[in-house]
Amino acid sequence: MSTPPIRTDWTRAYSGCRVVGTLRDQLADFQVFEVFDRVFSGHGEHLYVLVEKQDLNTKDVQSALARHYGVSLVDVSYSGLKDKRSIARQWFSIRLPKTAQRPIHKHFSILEETKHDRKLRPGDHQGNLFHIRIRNVSKGATLAPGVLQGPLPNYFGPQRFGYRGNNLHRALDWVSKSSPRVKRGVRALYMSVLRSLVFNEVLASRIRGDTWCTPLSGDVPLEHSPTGPLWGRGRLSTSGKALAVERRVQRENEAVCNALEWVGLKQERRALVMHTSELAIQQEDDTIELRFSLPKGSYATVALNEYFDVKEARA
Repeated sequence: MSTPPIRTDWTRAYSGCRVVGTLRDQLADFQVFEVFDRVFSGHGEHLYVLVEKQDLNTKDVQSALARHYGVSLVDVSYSGLKDKRSIARQWFSIRLPKTAQRPIHKHFSILEETKHDRKLRPGDHQGNLFHIRIRNVSKGATLAPGVLQGPLPNYFGPQRFGYRGNNLHRALDWVSKSSPRVKRGVRALYMSVLRSLVFNEVLASRIRGDTWCTPLSGDVPLEHSPTGPLWGRGRLSTSGKALAVERRVQRENEAVCNALEWVGLKQERRALVMHTSELAIQQEDDTIELRFSLPKGSYATVALNEYFDVKEARA
């Protein structure tokens, strides 16, 4: 059975010169605000808190909230993961908190709180609004017409695969050892990473064939976009040429696909295409500022990668 070579530099959709610059030179250069449209009941066993976090990942905030409110980790929920190296706002829910006092923490604070009768679940938010600043732009560099305005490949971003692809390395090593027993949380991480790998390979293949944003025969559309597989048990829902692409990727990633089926995940679909909204771009001297929204599950770094060659500053 074949295990794919390790790669996280999937084929770009657009050719041409890209603007060179630095991303996250300062913490405030990458801001993300969860778009969350829900009418709260104002009562119930779940405390909802809007958190602003800085230089801290979502799971660390979850753990800190669980400790402060005296509940187990499973009683603290969030809708989506947000970048660590950023200023980010997102909602959490805490079931039956043991204290009404707000936590005091170096890296996050609570901006709002309310009650609701249902817990927060993954994917409950509608999307994310990004404010991004790219610094040290090459002198004389200008943005190409239509930057971030057209269809963009909906790759899973590098965050999904870990720093320098470490999570992907570990997941593929786990597959190469015939998927030995590991902790549930570790296995869930590996499954997420491997599903993302297969999806990205399908999307890259469609980009190379120039069929990523237009339907192939046998495609399964989602919100007017062709889709790719989130691999699991069951038959692929595509047919014809679309199925042929996915079967080829399956053969090239046989061990990975088998592992995803073995753990019992079911076949799902994800759009190959994403679009920005609320786009605003401003350039001044060697700095470019961007503001745009993306649907939930889509990555701002992927969108930027089509038009920019950015070096990420490390903290």
